[in-house]
Amino acid sequence: MQLKKIRAKDMRQAMLQVRDEMGADAAILSSRSLPTGGVEVIATLAPAKPVTPPATESATSGVSKAEIGAMRSELQSIRTLLQQRLNGLAWEQFSNQSPAQAVIWERLTAMGVPGFLTRHLVAQTAQEKTLDQNWKRVLSALAQAIPVISNDPVQSGGRYALLGPTGAGKTTTIAKLATRYVLQHGSEDVALVTTDSFRLAAHEQLRTLGRILGVTVCVVDDQHSLKETLETLAHKKLVLIDTAGLPTGHPQQLRQTAMLRETPEVQKWLALPCTSQAQVLRSAWKTCSTAGISACILTHLDEACVLGEALALAVESRLPVVYETFGQGIPDDIAVAQATALVRRAVALGRQQAEEPVERGRLVNEYGASGSAGMSSAASLQAL
Repeated sequence: MQLKKIRAKDMRQAMLQVRDEMGADAAILSSRSLPTGGVEVIATLAPAKPVTPPATESATSGVSKAEIGAMRSELQSIRTLLQQRLNGLAWEQFSNQSPAQAVIWERLTAMGVPGFLTRHLVAQTAQEKTLDQNWKRVLSALAQAIPVISNDPVQSGGRYALLGPTGAGKTTTIAKLATRYVLQHGSEDVALVTTDSFRLAAHEQLRTLGRILGVTVCVVDDQHSLKETLETLAHKKLVLIDTAGLPTGHPQQLRQTAMLRETPEVQKWLALPCTSQAQVLRSAWKTCSTAGISACILTHLDEACVLGEALALAVESRLPVVYETFGQGIPDDIAVAQATALVRRAVALGRQQAEEPVERGRLVNEYGASGSAGMSSAASLQAL
């Protein structure tokens, strides 16, 4: 068995150094804080087993595939437990050495901010500042990191398509944008288009809106392509396109994405429902990004528990937020996105979540993940 003593300024750096010098299979046997500052860990790496010749059929016939699978599963469980232990040691040292930063980390976690962005924000703090001063600095840094358009592009006209998962609020958002424009400029220069050619309810919802507003409504189908439909609407100043919310890999989804790519004059916006989990938001971005998404709309803010996950996706993907919606009221419950307003809302929701303390396991996992897998995401923050 190989033993190695490693010293570093903190547990996270020690873990990274162990991994770099001894490989992912290394294990930490002990750790201690040094009187002069920093930590000392003793790591071990079991020697590689000698290569043995292939076993004969008689030697292996007694071991079934199920048993091999069970052993692999057990090894993975041991590795997971070890990683959790290392994450716990790292968080314990961080919270002991930097209690104010740990409080800020916990607040950001309550807001739903993932580890990679939290680490970037916590790095903006200064030792000589108070907790309140550092908290204001962190929130200011978060607001500066959120890309926003800060104007109302629909009021100037154009062609806009809303993409996103089913239930993201695309049709309701189009209703709000169209109504606002009609109230300001009239209905003559507005048209609504839907690419959802296989759900009758989608047609009827948009047609009903068209009748109420007195605007043209068109349906894209096998006989009328999006490109042809837009050509017939060339005299309209504003065209809003509602798309079908389809799962990744669905034949209609692939067809819809290809059709949208053929219309570069159309700006594609992604509707991100803030009530969804981070995995759902990332899946929506991955599915729709190939269509050429240029901005996003944060929807269902009135029903959301946290905003950090959606804001982090916008920051990480450098996807500007153009509007936010916060209710079913048409046309009132929509506003041009402002970074400071989004941060204020995120903080208010985070305070509600903080009424129940954040689970230590969640803090430990977020802190540990941000130092390894999260480092690739953090690379996208370097330009901020």
